[in-house]
Amino acid sequence: MSDQAAYLIELDRFHINNAGLNAAETTKGINDAIAWAKSEGFIHVILSRGIYSVRLDPNTLIAIQMQSGIHLELAKGCIIKLEGNSSPNYSIIEMRGITKAKVSGGQLIGDKKEHVYEIAVKFVRGGVNADGTLNNDPNSVRSEVIDRYANPGLLASFRLWSIPGVSATGYRFYQYKDTVSSATLVGFRTNGVFAPASSGGRGWFLDEMKDISVNNKMVFVIPLTAPLTDSQIADIRAKVDNSFYTHESGYGIGSFGSNQIEISNMDISNCTGDGILTGYEKYQLDPALYTQEQMGQDVLIHDCHIHHCRRQGISICASNDTHIYRNKIHHIGYDNDGVTTNFRNGTPPMFGIDIESMYSETNIPYKSAERPNGLELNYRIHVEDNYIYSNVRGHFVNADGTNIVVDGNTFEGNNVGGVSSNPNFPNVKYVNNSFNGCELWVQGDNFVNGAVFQKGNLKLLDVRGAVVQNCQIKDGMVYGSSVYGYLGSPTVNAAAGTFTFKTAHGLGNGAQVSFEQWIGKIPTGISVDKLYYTVNVTSLGFQVSETLGGAPVTIKDAGTPGFNLSRYNYGRCFLSNITVERDWRSDNALTPNFNLLAAGAVIDNITIKNYDLSLLVPADYAGRPTVVSGLTLIEGSARFEGCHISNSEFMRAKTPLLGSTDIQLGSSDTKYMRQITLRNGLFQSLGLVMDGNAVVTGTTFINASVGKADNAKKAIIAHSYFDNSKLNFNWLRQNQSVTVAKSVFKGITITGTTPYIRLEDNTDLGTA
Repeated sequence: MSDQAAYLIELDRFHINNAGLNAAETTKGINDAIAWAKSEGFIHVILSRGIYSVRLDPNTLIAIQMQSGIHLELAKGCIIKLEGNSSPNYSIIEMRGITKAKVSGGQLIGDKKEHVYEIAVKFVRGGVNADGTLNNDPNSVRSEVIDRYANPGLLASFRLWSIPGVSATGYRFYQYKDTVSSATLVGFRTNGVFAPASSGGRGWFLDEMKDISVNNKMVFVIPLTAPLTDSQIADIRAKVDNSFYTHESGYGIGSFGSNQIEISNMDISNCTGDGILTGYEKYQLDPALYTQEQMGQDVLIHDCHIHHCRRQGISICASNDTHIYRNKIHHIGYDNDGVTTNFRNGTPPMFGIDIESMYSETNIPYKSAERPNGLELNYRIHVEDNYIYSNVRGHFVNADGTNIVVDGNTFEGNNVGGVSSNPNFPNVKYVNNSFNGCELWVQGDNFVNGAVFQKGNLKLLDVRGAVVQNCQIKDGMVYGSSVYGYLGSPTVNAAAGTFTFKTAHGLGNGAQVSFEQWIGKIPTGISVDKLYYTVNVTSLGFQVSETLGGAPVTIKDAGTPGFNLSRYNYGRCFLSNITVERDWRSDNALTPNFNLLAAGAVIDNITIKNYDLSLLVPADYAGRPTVVSGLTLIEGSARFEGCHISNSEFMRAKTPLLGSTDIQLGSSDTKYMRQITLRNGLFQSLGLVMDGNAVVTGTTFINASVGKADNAKKAIIAHSYFDNSKLNFNWLRQNQSVTVAKSVFKGITITGTTPYIRLEDNTDLGTA
């Protein structure tokens, strides 16, 4: 590379117009200037201030083709505007299979406002002979000559739609080079089926040459099954479009299989697809020909302003070691008014950033557990310090990226589907992000450390080992479920050695499972200390083996009902240091803004203020209890099922929510039979109801009340202190329904009689 100064493109020399005119000549000039500068040893090329209208090359569907080793800088005030076109896919600037290239500065404006999604074709009476010459067949209608150069992308995979008022079973098409004659006929087909009955597109003969000059003209012929008048024919405006009808692949910058790429300080808008997309270099018929380099690597995208594109802000579709930082991405899918969204302004997904290689739809031998030496796609992507807001459907989604870090970003505005990552892809970290009016969906083994939500929500969905800590939720909620892998208590056929569940378990042969006996007893021949593999799987049941694909274990009995058989690693959900609050509670309407269905989760140091709590387990739960420690509930109610609760405080200054049922341990519902334990707690100025099987120990009650439903479930309170509180058991009629033992009373009132309540070895200090 030359050490000489950057080359400022000489507009006159390369016939480049900077007033938005002469698109074809300007486009050629810019490309020629870049090529010349490289040949002269320049590595930095500058395009000066001005408006440059550019046109797509009809063969490549690219306007500006970048080259290796070149930094193209658009000076301040430099605007590159793509001329209106009809191509479903394009790149204003493309980097394909190149190395060490950079684009920076200026503006790229796509053709969203002028884009053509379909054309209307006129017809005359007549047909075409087999040799390609025209005829005057009165029973056919023939289209005007269609010029492929006029609509190179649209016609790449064309569809002719059925025409209202025209009766026909199909159509024919004839393709020519340059002019229509027998000498220029390239080929024809007589089996065309109208869209929408046929959704697939038709192609061009000799298309493998990638040269549209070899057959650039076409004529449609429709044999009629019912006659048409001349005026009816004159009125025909037949719809012709592309089978890729969404036109979602129009990119501001497309980087395909390129390495050591940088895109910075650019304003990119109004593309029919994405502002920026990275993908692999090219399709290989032989999968063995793909290389890691062709996936792309070492890509920097930073300090860009990307907005008002139809499909995405940034799509990462193959490249590894990609760093996206300090970008502002907004109004994807919207018109410039920030309100209007329709087909001309948006097409799904309409996200700010989408990490999605679609590798499963290609023949790329990608890296996986079964192919550890395969090619990496979308590995090690760092998304940092971006401001992503006001997009039609969402802000960030990771469909198939591995080792993803989302750090210090601000996501703002409603999102459909949440900021999320596919649960099947590991090592995704969300660190110190802000969510304003939107949701974070925690899935798989996501690691969340530090998040601030303003009128935003944290949702648990398909959790498989997630850790969530240090989160502040203001005027929002934590909700969802963590039950992945929990199967429950099966029906046992001891003779057949089968375990059957009420609903489909979703396991395949070879899944690892284990047995637990929190309640019930496992069958003889099974050990709680072993892992087993599923064999002979059906939708509702299976046998188990001690080895992968081995013989089923022989069991001698069905055990005692109630034991748990599930994936060996169910219950991997860990929440800590989370605050959910609002400034004021204006009424007592139930608002369970910490609302979780969990199987064996671990929840620590949670503070909830002016909201309510619901921690439930699946019906007939037989698994490991959900462990709750350090919960502080201020001015709220709570319902617990299947939990072990410790070191928690519940306090209220306002009127109790439902009289005396602020905190509910269990219920009368027969679907919830598991014992709930609470130790080392504090209840102040509210009511506790022990409706389920519940044990409370080492707990302080101040100005509180304790009650219980009249059911067969048992409640025990021991080693606790009651001050100015009430024990309301007057209505109980089940023997030994409540036991209070080894506790200290001061100024309390107890109602209820034996044998329904038992008071054992308590100390009453009176009212002193």
